[in-house]
Amino acid sequence: MSRVVGQEQWGGTMEAQRDQLLTPGEVAKLFRVDPKTVTRWAKGGKLSSIRTLGGHRRYRKEEIDRALGQGSVITGV
Repeated sequence: MSRVVGQEQWGGTMEAQRDQLLTPGEVAKLFRVDPKTVTRWAKGGKLSSIRTLGGHRRYRKEEIDRALGQGSVITGV
């Protein structure tokens, strides 16, 4: 994996890796916000994102679960 300005480029094809990544829409549903808000959080450094080879953002499920469990500083934006 290569770093790209605070984000990782992800080119993995293993099923286990894909199961651990969420789309902006999936994250948005969990936080009950618009997917563009999730992208804004990533751009602002509040969430880390991974870029697929096609340039789409993905988010690590474990990070999202931690943020949800903590009541998250993210929602205080």
